[in-house]
Amino acid sequence: MFSTAVFKEERGIARLAGAGFASLIALAMVLVLASGASANPIASGSTALAVDKRPAKKLKKNKIVVQRVKPAKVQKGSFVFPVTGGKLNPSDPSTGVIRHSGGLKFKKGKRKLVAKKFVIKVANGVVVAKVGGNNVRLLSVDLSKAKISRNGFGITVKRVGLSLTGAAAKALNKTLKTKAFKKGLRLGHAVVKTQPSSVGLAAEGSTDLTPDAGTVGVLVGAGVFPAPIAPATVTPGGDFSFPITGGRNDVSTFAGEIRHSGGISLTQGGTVLNLTDFTINVDGDPDLTAVVNGGDRVSILDLDLSGLTVNVDPLDITLGNAVGNISADAAAALSATFGLPDVTGAPLGVAQVNAVAK
Repeated sequence: MFSTAVFKEERGIARLAGAGFASLIALAMVLVLASGASANPIASGSTALAVDKRPAKKLKKNKIVVQRVKPAKVQKGSFVFPVTGGKLNPSDPSTGVIRHSGGLKFKKGKRKLVAKKFVIKVANGVVVAKVGGNNVRLLSVDLSKAKISRNGFGITVKRVGLSLTGAAAKALNKTLKTKAFKKGLRLGHAVVKTQPSSVGLAAEGSTDLTPDAGTVGVLVGAGVFPAPIAPATVTPGGDFSFPITGGRNDVSTFAGEIRHSGGISLTQGGTVLNLTDFTINVDGDPDLTAVVNGGDRVSILDLDLSGLTVNVDPLDITLGNAVGNISADAAAALSATFGLPDVTGAPLGVAQVNAVAK
């Protein structure tokens, strides 16, 4: 029975202005505070931006109007900017980047300044926007009252404070012929929501494999006896349990790979075959590979995922009913090593992946 386990986002004038800057800051915060260890590429999301009352009154007093630049929208008194890409590295935000489409147009009479394509560059601690042909540093951020929550793989950051940089205040004052903007002027707050396209897997959880009794009988009948290679274990129910060491998977299709430690040894008299460091590959031709006797990596199982069951709660990923069938290469190796009959395509068992997303 143990052998099968082997194979396996136009309301107040000022409100709009401050909101634009806020979005960028909120994004930066996501990078700094979100939990996880590896950079997760961003698939989608939005940033909702609102301006506080005090700066809103100041902008109105100075007759400064702020309008959206498509595809940004105005919803419930806030600007909403689509998140178009980037990456989040929760444990090391120094490489984090979040990109947006759309932007903001600041107007006073016939004068205007357009800031668009907001980008957060965490390594430099700045929020950058395209103004004319130049990249301008716009904001600094106050995270003291920020709150982060997760909904499944998604990340939401609320109550992110923002203030103008000196470069932003200078550019706005010069272009609009005003003195309304000052370095450090607190503009407002933002809420940002992002969804990754894929997530890294933590070194937690395991893949548990329930063997096929018929195939086990063939092995044992030929005097081939399996044993776990630490840190793999055998559960009280007789399944092999292989610790997950990492990997990355698409959040919709779960395409990617899942890596494991430990392995299994097959022994027949003085002949030993060690299969270790299993990797589950989910792609157009899903399989499970192993390192054979410390040497080459070989595909030993063809995986049938037609009946795969999926549960995510909220970062725990459970993938069940993955059927593993012996590959042609594995069958040939078993025959050559242990004198077994051809078992190509024979079911070795059913696997359940119990993984944790970062």
